[in-house]
Amino acid sequence: MGGACVLLASKVEENKRGLKEISRACAHVALKGKASEADKIHETWERLLKRQEIVLLESCCFDLEITHPYAAIDALAAESGVPVFIAKAATAHVNDCLRSTVCLRFRPSVVAVAALYLAMGIHAYGFAGNLFASRAVELPANAEREVELCVMDMLDFYQREADAEKQQQQRTH
Repeated sequence: MGGACVLLASKVEENKRGLKEISRACAHVALKGKASEADKIHETWERLLKRQEIVLLESCCFDLEITHPYAAIDALAAESGVPVFIAKAATAHVNDCLRSTVCLRFRPSVVAVAALYLAMGIHAYGFAGNLFASRAVELPANAEREVELCVMDMLDFYQREADAEKQQQQRTH
């Protein structure tokens, strides 16, 4: 089912991956890296992925509309008078966190507010406004707590990345 998720996601998002590429990767993983055997059974995986893709689409009720935090960042920045460099930094934080579970665990509006506050904090930007009072985006009732958790997850992600980089550098020296 994981392969079907990758196949479907590649159709919805910008990073297109072909059925053949995904089926070969699934076969390679299933056979624990035996490349010669994986090439022989990738057609079986193609058929399986096609069937699983239909099951996945039915489970999602064919709703493939993806909402990203980018539009919310732009709307919040415009409404609140946040400078462009802060909005761009917030967008960069969202891009970085696409390699984590942040965008899966929190609503796009929460991720947008969290990314903006994180960018403001990192750049020591004195912001007197209140993004939680926005009319530009819809925030959940417990938005402050959600944003706090989201910012903490973003910071944890950056810490894990820094730790991994440090370990990599130690191994090469």
